[in-house]
Amino acid sequence: MCVRVHYASVVMAPWDPQQETITIPAHLKPPHALRAVRRVLAELAVVQPEEGAVCWCGEPITLGLLAVPAQRCPSER
Repeated sequence: MCVRVHYASVVMAPWDPQQETITIPAHLKPPHALRAVRRVLAELAVVQPEEGAVCWCGEPITLGLLAVPAQRCPSER
């Protein structure tokens, strides 16, 4: 997957082309987060399937692990 999804408490711009990162509000639950990601990708002219979201390379975008707050991630313990 080429695009990265980042959760933040304040979203200044949802798309950062230099970092290839979509930033969405941290309070969004997975169904709403996926909808937000799909919307940004659609605005970038990336055709989305009926279900889920895909990167411009065609790889599916999954948000499961991204929904865990950073302070609870095992890599940061």
